[in-house]
Amino acid sequence: MSDTRRIILETLSQRGPLPIDEIAHAVRHSTLATRYHLGLLIDEGLVAADQVAHRPNVGRPQALYALAEQAREHLPKQYNWLALHLLDEIGDSLGEKEKRALLRRVGKKIASIAPTLRKSARIETRLEHTISFLQEHGYLARWEKIDGDYALHVCNCPYRQVALEHREVCDMDVTLVGELLKMPIKMTTCLANQDSSCSFVVRPNDIRNKR
Repeated sequence: MSDTRRIILETLSQRGPLPIDEIAHAVRHSTLATRYHLGLLIDEGLVAADQVAHRPNVGRPQALYALAEQAREHLPKQYNWLALHLLDEIGDSLGEKEKRALLRRVGKKIASIAPTLRKSARIETRLEHTISFLQEHGYLARWEKIDGDYALHVCNCPYRQVALEHREVCDMDVTLVGELLKMPIKMTTCLANQDSSCSFVVRPNDIRNKR
């Protein structure tokens, strides 16, 4: 997003619905240039222009531009900061062992909202099912077959900064992936260790043992 459109969003967030001349003044652009940027923001669903104000001594009403709810996702956030402090407090209150157990329960709970997987599903189906769910929730994942075994690779971490300081978050992901696959897994590499991916080994024999 351009600096101009970012400033428009921040201005509307701070000052509420505004006419175009006040927005143009805030971004230090002409009214024509500002109208162009507002048009793009409206097309993206970030700004709404459905409010109208009547100017003094002028018959023609003036549109007021307001921040759309969707635009708030583009404003500055500190989710990592909040998560770090929450995990610190959980550790102080419950202890490290219980914090790990709690995060494993979180992983299991997240997996429970995934579509149901048939117990007879082949391992490839399980992997595709798992990857589809992970990618819907911000993970970039893929799988491959290696020497008769299977490996699932997660190439990004949606909460990397948190995991770097609280490695027990990785326990949550191990539980999540295992519950999605409905199979035992082994984590072999981890992004928090500066590896290129978080990788999990899945063995075909394990699926037979689970039936």
